[in-house]
Amino acid sequence: MARQKKSGYKATAPSFGPWLRQMREQRDVPLRVVAAAAQMDQAHLSKAELGQRLLTVQQAAAIARYFKVDAAEMEARRIAEKFRTEHADNPAAAQAIQILHEASLNSGKKHY
Repeated sequence: MARQKKSGYKATAPSFGPWLRQMREQRDVPLRVVAAAAQMDQAHLSKAELGQRLLTVQQAAAIARYFKVDAAEMEARRIAEKFRTEHADNPAAAQAIQILHEASLNSGKKHY
């Protein structure tokens, strides 16, 4: 029997690499085609999909154009993945995210 979701449960978005792979596989596009569109090595893209490497800003932008996805979302996901890989073992990472979140909420307020 399938497990039911608890109320208030929020599914997390896939990390950057699996998200890229999911887009590519949903469109049934070979790895080599996407890599060529981003002017990058196929092995590098494969490692990015596996979460072993990060894309550059330029590579991520080229892939966003290829898949016609929002470039800002692509870059935000790339930055989040970079943060995650660099700070995953740091116990202060969650607090840093909270500080960034609060700062972004406060930046919309007008101060007179």
